[in-house]
Amino acid sequence: MSFIEFTERFNHFHYRQSIRKLGEADIHLAREWSINLIRKEHPDLTPEQVERFYENLIHVQVTAVDEWTRRMS
Repeated sequence: MSFIEFTERFNHFHYRQSIRKLGEADIHLAREWSINLIRKEHPDLTPEQVERFYENLIHVQVTAVDEWTRRMS
């Protein structure tokens, strides 16, 4: 298993553990708060774009970067 696969699996596990602690009302409130913030910061987005923006926030792709190799290349 590569480091990237490990970090993706770990993030997914951590996210599930965090969500599991929340009740249904808390999840709904967090979603509404996030969507309202997106609308406030990006008033030009359509409702579909706001929804896609939110979905992209909760499904973040993890990418490991080897800074030493990047700097020495």
